[in-house]
Amino acid sequence: MIPLRLEVVNEKTVQLTGLDPLVADCLQRLAEILAHRDAPAARHRLSPKPSADAAFNAEWEQFVAPDLHHLFVSAAETVLRDLTALETDPQQPNVFRVAFPTVHRDAWMSAINQARLILSAQFHVTDQAMERRDLDPRRATDVALVRIHLLGWVLEMLVNFGETEAGQPGPATD
Repeated sequence: MIPLRLEVVNEKTVQLTGLDPLVADCLQRLAEILAHRDAPAARHRLSPKPSADAAFNAEWEQFVAPDLHHLFVSAAETVLRDLTALETDPQQPNVFRVAFPTVHRDAWMSAINQARLILSAQFHVTDQAMERRDLDPRRATDVALVRIHLLGWVLEMLVNFGETEAGQPGPATD
């Protein structure tokens, strides 16, 4: 198994390394996935109604939702630009890497989380389905589940990197 890692290149740049072809493919498909952001089910998953109060929800839609949408789009655009640097690792055939500015880490977390939510809405993924292990690559829902899990793995790497960088404990090791 190829070790997925997020490494510091210099004080302004980090690099995701150890991207096997499946993970690299998931990242390459972010634009396609994020293009479904405005579908009703995806929009509901990305920005659910915050209250049972209809007046509050109407104000939310008018004053908050447009800014959230702008932030989601901006994060996605940042990541998609960064992904143009995705390349084969010269020391490992069939392994990929991508470097991006450290300040883009939050955008990466946002875009990847958006993609996971969009996939789950698009394919009606339940909590129970997330636990399945009998996946069939011929079923679109199962392919979406694999993508959700792989993107979750990358998201976890980004989150743990931030905790470690902030001087907080990173993931536990045995």
